[in-house]
Amino acid sequence: MNDDDLNELIDAFTAECEEFLQSMEANLLAMEAAGLKERQAAVKEMFRAAHSIKGAGSMLGFQNVSAAAHTLEDCFVILRDRTDLSALEPTTVSVLLEGVDALKKITIESVQHSDVTTPDQTENLEAIAHIFDQFQAKYGESEQPPVPAASQSPAPDTLKLIFEQQVPALFNRLETELSQASEADLAKSVTALNQVYYQLSGLAGMLLLPDFGKIAAALSALIDSPDLTLQRLQSEGWAIAQNLQTARQQILEGRAIDIPEISPSPTPPLPDSPSPTLSHSPSPTPPEISPSPTIPVPNPQRPTIRVDLERLTELVNLVGELVINRTNLELQESELRGEVKRIRRNIVDLNQFGGQLREEYDRLSFAEWRGGNGNSGLGKVAAAETEFPMIANSKSSPAHAHFDILEMDRYTEFHSTATEVIETAQAISQSATKLDTLAIKFERSTDQLRRITEQLRSRVMQLRVVSFSRAVDHLPRAIREMCLTYDKEVNLLLLGRDTKIDESLLDALRDPLIHLVRNAFDHGIEMPEVRQATGKPASGQIEIEARHQGGQTIITVADDGKGIDPEIIRRKIVTKGLATEEQAQEFSIAELYDFLFWPGFSTTEGVSDLSGRGVGLDVVRTNLRTVRGTVKVDSRLGKGTSFIIKLPLLLSITDALMVKTDHNKIAVPLDAVEEILHIKASEVHLAGNQPMLWWREEFIRLVRMQDLLEYSVLPPDAPSPDPLTQEEIPVLVLASTEGMLAVAVERLIGQQEIVVKPLPPPLSKPRGVLGTTILGDGRVVNILDVDDLVRQPVVNSSIAAVSGKVQEIPPSSSQSPQILIVDDSYTIRQLLSLTLTRARYRVVQAKDGVDALEKLQNGLDCSLAIVDIEMPRMDGFELLRSIRSTERFAKIPVAMLTSRSGEKHRQMAMELGANQYFTKPYSEAQLLQAIPKLIHQSII
Repeated sequence: MNDDDLNELIDAFTAECEEFLQSMEANLLAMEAAGLKERQAAVKEMFRAAHSIKGAGSMLGFQNVSAAAHTLEDCFVILRDRTDLSALEPTTVSVLLEGVDALKKITIESVQHSDVTTPDQTENLEAIAHIFDQFQAKYGESEQPPVPAASQSPAPDTLKLIFEQQVPALFNRLETELSQASEADLAKSVTALNQVYYQLSGLAGMLLLPDFGKIAAALSALIDSPDLTLQRLQSEGWAIAQNLQTARQQILEGRAIDIPEISPSPTPPLPDSPSPTLSHSPSPTPPEISPSPTIPVPNPQRPTIRVDLERLTELVNLVGELVINRTNLELQESELRGEVKRIRRNIVDLNQFGGQLREEYDRLSFAEWRGGNGNSGLGKVAAAETEFPMIANSKSSPAHAHFDILEMDRYTEFHSTATEVIETAQAISQSATKLDTLAIKFERSTDQLRRITEQLRSRVMQLRVVSFSRAVDHLPRAIREMCLTYDKEVNLLLLGRDTKIDESLLDALRDPLIHLVRNAFDHGIEMPEVRQATGKPASGQIEIEARHQGGQTIITVADDGKGIDPEIIRRKIVTKGLATEEQAQEFSIAELYDFLFWPGFSTTEGVSDLSGRGVGLDVVRTNLRTVRGTVKVDSRLGKGTSFIIKLPLLLSITDALMVKTDHNKIAVPLDAVEEILHIKASEVHLAGNQPMLWWREEFIRLVRMQDLLEYSVLPPDAPSPDPLTQEEIPVLVLASTEGMLAVAVERLIGQQEIVVKPLPPPLSKPRGVLGTTILGDGRVVNILDVDDLVRQPVVNSSIAAVSGKVQEIPPSSSQSPQILIVDDSYTIRQLLSLTLTRARYRVVQAKDGVDALEKLQNGLDCSLAIVDIEMPRMDGFELLRSIRSTERFAKIPVAMLTSRSGEKHRQMAMELGANQYFTKPYSEAQLLQAIPKLIHQSII
């Protein structure tokens, strides 16, 4: 075995141990609130998990792991056989949880240090041994059954060496065959176990160990029994394996082999009769023998391979491209069917034209015949020859002149042309029929491709996703420990545990969830006596829910505690000098909540083990940003707080409603559309200047879609239509965690399956836009983030009713001033932008003088420019000179912000026309105080 193979086995062992340890922890926590039967089943499952870790550790040479798991396995045997599980004590669960923790540490250190015994491992081994001693002392020793036969000779050193190095491999093979046995391959398992028996029997004969041979003989008797079933093989086989392990341990300790004989299990009794059990063994670890089908049977292991994560990501991306191209094929198929229908309509018209030609030919031929018989039709024939010249050139044979026209047909150029038209129409009709058949086959192939693509997408996504439970299963343990430590009563409710999330998001999600749960426990949930005094139950509740919505994974962490007091945040902001008292009073609730995620910000006065250091929520936002996730807060004082996390899906294929607004196509996630309405303009109500819609016995806001979105593109030449001025207004009622919102659009296009593509870094997520999708014709369309839109305030949707219609009122000109920041340092631009944004200013950034001048020349309307001096391409002095020399920009106030504090630089700036001169590091308070005065100068 090479190093790569060994590393793969160790990785598999580590992953398997994590699952088994998590299973043991979850079962221990569940036992406290479970009934007797559930507790018994949980103990069996924990015993099997510890046994599996023991066997796997021994196979890979991790003897410390194997020994620790074996001791913990013995603890579960005591719990199963010698305790009253109906009266389980919480201290027992706590002690076993400590043992699971110790085993977890031993496993990690053994893998890291290649099973070299470290002081920490020794300490953890002693801790597990101490737990076993506690159980032995509390629940007593097991009774020893009578010994039928015993070997009295102590084992020599050679014997010990054989049982230390060679025998474990046979035992591992025995246990592996028992674990992987199945009904379909029972015969193969019996053959393999028979080989194990011959090896064990030969070993016993060679070493003169008859008692050891008797235990191996029980295996032979089991596999040779005529009525052998899978259930019996595994139940009695595990008992034999445990007896072999006990005999090996006794030999290594120099004691006599002391194992009772194993008799075959009788035929399973009827359901009314009690189940027979095996007699007690002196070994502390024999499993309970029962024909009950509740014994867990491991699934047969199938061959697996390891695939690099990047290759899986490429595969997922290719699936997305396949869906996009499939959509393109569907579009082409629809166009093909439309063209076939158009061709058929044209063929009908062509056939009618051919028929009219034949009728006209027959009419004229009859007119010629009447003229040839001396009738008055001669004038008509002459007129016909004038109208249709081709009839005049008759090519009828003179030899047939004695035949009447009714006795023999005569053909002319006109007749030939009409015939060719009809034949051409028939040929085109046949081609159209073939095209129609091909279109039908094309449609069937497209449907088949759709089904295959959907299956492929589902299978590929299963390779990358795991259950949300992987991220939260450790939290019940943490809540239990905190409840015991801080004397609180808190229940943790986990919803959506089976929701699938990308495995790469797990690491970024674990720490935020821990911090949010600790925050809810400490800041949110009150003490029991306080809750009862306010009319709440003594036990608080923290709820964690995961779900998919509109191409995102939404995770909500909510508590029913005291909520967040905005006034406490305001006072903290002022105390820390983050804003003046006047500015703090102007902050909205959402802006106040945003301060909770600032580094070092905490509303707690003192520092404790749980809070007060100001690092919890900062870690939440920082970790989520690494995976392009977001978090926001919603709180009601006295009712509780909710933290809502949004994570993008690696690949989301979802249904969307395509709409048209402001000359653009927009995709609205269909699961966020509560209802689609077509309303009359007269149905729009007004609350002041805010349009409202009466919907399901309540008024909800009505806004135009274009008022919710901002595009950095040139407007089209044609004016944008206003949906609220139409006779019939298409309206979408959108629902989200933020509430309800009615949105008027220009036109509804239809439903379509789309691939959600999140915006790649370093692009920041625009407000109201979840991501993009590519349509079948190659166009890129934005996908709405409904949560952003619903909570976003809209100031440009004011309307007034005029002549029974809803008409638009021009937007108010009292918008916040816009400030241009010009600095080559990205950090300075971001800091200034954050400061000014919080002060309710709009901000535009430029990286140097050339960039700033281009923005001004392109029509940027700014009330103030804050300019650095030393910049590449064009410095601050040159920019200032250009601004003052241009009539359009001359009145814009300019404040210099630079690290040059010398009088020479200051004088130069003032001479060029600077209105103010600040030096770095600047005082935020002085800057904010000076800005209104500078802007006022531009207004004057």
